[in-house]
Amino acid sequence: MKKHKLNTLLVAIFFITIHNVLYAQKFDRAGIECTIHKAVNKAYNTSVRIWGFDIVKQMQTSGQFSGVVVSAEGHILTAAHVNVPGNTYKVMFADGTEYFAKGLGEIELAGNRTIPDVAMMKIMGKFKGPYAEMGWSYSLKKDEPCISIAYPESLNQPLPTVRFGRIADPNNKYGFVQSTCIMEPGDSGGPLFDYFGRVIGLHSAIDVSESDNFEIPVDLYRKYWTALNKEETYKEYPQLKDTIGIDPLIGKIITVPGLQKPEKNFTALISRLNTYSLPVQSNINDIVQTVFGTLFSLKGSTFDKKFDNRSILVSKSSMVGEDPGVVWKGKKIEARVILRDKETDLILLEMDWKRNSGIEVAELSPDTSDFEQLGKFLISPLGGDTSKISVLGSREISLPKLASSAYLGTEVGMKQGWVTLTDIKQSSPAAEAGLKQGDQVLNLNGINIETSDDFSNALKKYWPGDEIKIKVMRPDSLRSVDITLIKEVVLGSRPQRNNGHPAEMFAGGKSSRRDGFAGVFVHDAVLRPEQCGGPVFDATGRFYGINIARYSRTASLIIPSQSVLRLIDRYIQSELSASMLSKQ
Repeated sequence: MKKHKLNTLLVAIFFITIHNVLYAQKFDRAGIECTIHKAVNKAYNTSVRIWGFDIVKQMQTSGQFSGVVVSAEGHILTAAHVNVPGNTYKVMFADGTEYFAKGLGEIELAGNRTIPDVAMMKIMGKFKGPYAEMGWSYSLKKDEPCISIAYPESLNQPLPTVRFGRIADPNNKYGFVQSTCIMEPGDSGGPLFDYFGRVIGLHSAIDVSESDNFEIPVDLYRKYWTALNKEETYKEYPQLKDTIGIDPLIGKIITVPGLQKPEKNFTALISRLNTYSLPVQSNINDIVQTVFGTLFSLKGSTFDKKFDNRSILVSKSSMVGEDPGVVWKGKKIEARVILRDKETDLILLEMDWKRNSGIEVAELSPDTSDFEQLGKFLISPLGGDTSKISVLGSREISLPKLASSAYLGTEVGMKQGWVTLTDIKQSSPAAEAGLKQGDQVLNLNGINIETSDDFSNALKKYWPGDEIKIKVMRPDSLRSVDITLIKEVVLGSRPQRNNGHPAEMFAGGKSSRRDGFAGVFVHDAVLRPEQCGGPVFDATGRFYGINIARYSRTASLIIPSQSVLRLIDRYIQSELSASMLSKQ
């Protein structure tokens, strides 16, 4: 009993402290960040990645979705649209631990199966792992801070991503909680936490706007807990009901109206940081393209005098074409392409234009080990007084080349022992180069091709825009001979696919080059592809990296500062080498 009283006292002191800090300063950035960090640390390991799984065949049987463990016995809250009572599932924790679970009860009303979308699972066998505290949804308030920790399917990562937002509507006309924590497929069934780290909702559905995200109220799981423990699909609300209980922290819950327009809380800092973000204009396929560039200064470095009358920018290479220049006060200042790096999609531009501002390279550290405080506020300046505020959503991750891989536009198969082109897509690079169905591939850029895997492995090394030579043998039935041909092909970008899901319909869409990165951070900034290339800072003004892609509805990607530093260092070393040679 004494221990219980002590714990209660400590909890009360902790939450009163948060309450006072956040209210006394209205929008206290440091206080909010500290609160987010504590909530993430408390809740992070309870969010789980889930697949349908056939235990006998040892194979995945469904797409990826999310859930959250909420009891020492292994009860998992998730969404009905991803659950089937009695089915088995593989449950994966962030620390790599895996369990199997069984689908239990779900509620899908006969008149509308999308409502209320409540479902429960339970881990099979003995469970020893983390579980989350359940909160209450009846006590939610508009503009209350909230946190999403779930597993977007598009990223396909073993760790969840963090997103931050506010409660936009505690109870909409369909009975859902609406939040601004962005979600997409794969997040379904994942948890929404309050700033105390308690589960207050489960991800259910979205609309087109990134601010329209709908959560299943956690009170429904409390109310129908006993009924949901049965393997049954309820077509109407169960008669068996449990007591929801009373939220002991109802009097401590805060609201932060400043979260409606978070950039307003960083006005002075944004005004300074925007001097480092400049629009870069160029021509790509005879179309004027504008993207942002990040201005750097070599002031304070050992070599600053050598570069005294020049400025350098780093931007997104795949969005900078011919005749690049910086747009400044209505004029275009010519820029020269010095370096392009395909692995990072960075480009370094040089201008005969002296600027007194710029991120000082001499002050940057290549160490990003402390960049991984999930939930930290980030600022993406977009020129003028505009910016995007986000939070750091992941530790550094790698994204294999998939959507950004080079496109040839042909299928291959083995026929009579030859790797044969079986289908040529209309207007594809293969068709434009004159390749034909039935051509037998002998060699690709000097690599002999003997199997279909040889062909795929050779092709995956290249990027859109690369030129390759394909040696083929073409049977000529009229002359009963085989003709050997060498075709030069300029590889294209993969056609964008849109399945009509709201997650694919956000304004601006995805960046064409958005994967194939060895190291990037994820954040939840709502960027258009043309708003990439600019810098990202934390809320103290520390440079984090460059926005390199809008990856999906929930994710924008940051190339970290050490990658940018490596590119600039290559530039400096090449200039010094050239200078030394000229003196010999």
